[in-house]
Formats: sequence, structure tokens, C-alpha cells
Amino acid sequence: MHPDIMIPLIGAEIKAYALFTVLGALAFAAAALPLLKRAGVKPPRALTLIAAMAVAFLIGARLWNVAVNPGAYGGALKWYSLKLAGFSLYGGVLGAALALLAWVRLTLARPARALFLPILDAIVLPSGLAFALARVGCFLNGCCCGILTHSTLGVMFPDRGGTQEMLSSLLPFSAFTLQAKRYPTQLFELALALFGLIPALAFGRKLSQGSTFLLYGVWFSVARIVILPLRSLPYDDIVKNAAYPALYLTLTALSAAALVFINKRRQENEKVRSI
Repeated sequence: MHPDIMIPLIGAEIKAYALFTVLGALAFAAAALPLLKRAGVKPPRALTLIAAMAVAFLIGARLWNVAVNPGAYGGALKWYSLKLAGFSLYGGVLGAALALLAWVRLTLARPARALFLPILDAIVLPSGLAFALARVGCFLNGCCCGILTHSTLGVMFPDRGGTQEMLSSLLPFSAFTLQAKRYPTQLFELALALFGLIPALAFGRKLSQGSTFLLYGVWFSVARIVILPLRSLPYDDIVKNAAYPALYLTLTALSAAALVFINKRRQENEKVRSI
């Protein structure tokens, strides 16, 4: 793994996780601006929306992580820290969603609030790209890896449990390193997130507004369910084995139900207009 990356131009090292988190945010903004403009949101307003969602994402991701992994905040990392560490994806998604709802309500006149569904569709591609880049950072950092495995799909990750340091102090040679072969769940999630963009973008544009977002929501939630048993999470069993599966299943069902509803309503409206 390469948790630290040398930047040649400035001769300094930067954390891989932080670097790819920032790159993900920049990729989101770069991809979202033209798509939001096409959806009817002019660039100045789009920038305020992106900024609001970014801040809300970080706050939500940190607060969610505090809730599901409170043991991580007893030492150097504090819940209020500005350090790019200790984030949970779905808390960030919730924060960004609330920011989007507030932005629509506060900045758009009532007739223009019909842009809500096109905006959701517009942020699907940027979100997928940002997530993929963030997972590259996780992989290089060696965090968020999976459970131990003897499979050929396994990757050698450094042992972060303290065993390496203990054995290194006991053995007479300092070059000793203890590594464990684990599933690279960061790469599994990255691949599924990018692959899911293809059917969501291809079929969503043929359906009602909001369908691209909901199709991707179904895909992404199912992908998280599939990957969950392979992940090594430092959470309590009730979170790993009950709360998260229930969350993913609920989001899958709600997204699928909303997808059916908006397209059924579209068909009914088309029938009315054709009479």
C-alpha cells in the first residue's frame, strides 16, 4: 500500500486518503457543473449547491461515524476534528440530501422546484466518479479493507491491529513485517459503483425524470449488501449484522417503489393527455 504519496513539484508527501478525497470532490464539481446547467441550474447557483452539499456531506459523514463507531474517538481523533478521517458514506449522503432539499426550498421559486428530479439525475455520474476516486484513496491507504481470505482475489494489506509492532519489538531484526491477505473490498465497491453508472444512465434517460437517480440507488444499495459480508468493519455486531443490512434493504425497496410510482404516474398522465 502507499498511504503517503510524494508530490514531485513541491517535494512533499500527502496522505493518499486525503488526496483522493479532494480529487473526488473536484471531480464531482467538474462533472456536475455542465450536467446541472443542462438540467436548468445556472453555474453560479450550481456552485452554491455543490458547496452546500460538500459541507453537509462532511458533517453528516462524521456524525454518522461517531454514532456507529464511537470507540474511534477516544484518542487523538475528535468528533469535531477537521482531519480527513473518520467518515461514513451514508451519513454523508444523508447530509448532502438534506442540503439539496434546503437549497431547493430556499433558492428556487415554487415553479422552479420541479428541477428537483432533474438535479437528482444530474448528480448521479459525478457522485459515482467521486465515490470511485475516494475508494482509490482507501485502497492506497490500506483502510476499509475486507476480511481475511486465502482467495486469489486477496491482497496483502499491512496489519493495523498492533500485532506487527509487538512482534517487531520482540524479534531481533527490524525489517520484520506482518501482513495479512484480505479482500480488497475498496476495489470491489469501486468497480460496482462505476459499472452501475452504465445501466442507470442508459435506461434512466428513457424513463421519467428522477429514474436515473433511483435506478442507481437500487444498484448501489444492492452492491453494498453484496459486499457487506466481505468487509472488515470496526463496528458493533448489531451495526454490522442488523442495522446496515436493514438500511440497505430499506433503501433498495424505497428506491424501487419510487421508481415504479413515478413511471406509473407518467404513463397515466400520458394517457390523460392522449384522450
